Amino acid sequence: MEKLKRWTKEKSMIFIDTADDETPDWARIGKSTVYDLVLNANTVTEDFIEDEMPRDEVDYYKPEMSQELATYEGDKAFDYVWNMFYELPVGTELNKKILFVFPKNIGLEAETKFQAWNTECAVILSNFNSVDKKVTFTLKINQIERGTATVTEGKPSFTKAE
Repeated sequence: MEKLKRWTKEKSMIFIDTADDETPDWARIGKSTVYDLVLNANTVTEDFIEDEMPRDEVDYYKPEMSQELATYEGDKAFDYVWNMFYELPVGTELNKKILFVFPKNIGLEAETKFQAWNTECAVILSNFNSVDKKVTFTLKINQIERGTATVTEGKPSFTKAE
């Protein structure tokens, strides 16, 4: 019988690039209780004469993720997002590099290499709730570069797929 391996939540990692230049400085979005990556498939219904009933096809996806960060000052990701919240950037200033590291290990058990998306996202700021102690925002994915990532001592390294 094949042994099943269950994924655990801490293996699903999201990083935001906090650098001001081209060299990424990744901060993990970890102080969150939300991880729900929605694909938002755009379906088109075709009703061809030769078919008994209409058929649906997907012509593109527009992935997004609603996200939150607990208000832990000193957490690199929170401090970065809070500064955005405070400054209220608009337009292309909202486009940030976001790295999604998925639990799917395609490397060895001793040398993990996870499937990953290196993305450009519009970070759409939503709310600051001082009672719940959270800042909420949505990551609207504009571009996806597929590849793999290794994470060593909390720092990711992305390699583009061939």
